[in-house]
Amino acid sequence: MKHIKRQAVELWLKNNQDVINGTGLDKRIGFPLGTIQKFLKYERKLNDKRITAIDNFLKRANIESYKKKIRENINER
Repeated sequence: MKHIKRQAVELWLKNNQDVINGTGLDKRIGFPLGTIQKFLKYERKLNDKRITAIDNFLKRANIESYKKKIRENINER
């Protein structure tokens, strides 16, 4: 499940980078400023703690496309 969550979070961030306010997301989740930007721009890996925090945020925000992607990934296995 951990790998599926990482894939879904990373894919969601990359697919939505044109509408994401990285600094706002950093502040909202409690990350150091620039964390999301460094992931998107420089492909810096996010640690498991941050993946879990983004996953929880997306679930709380009820992002339907994110939940759909998780279901698709689970069904592929």
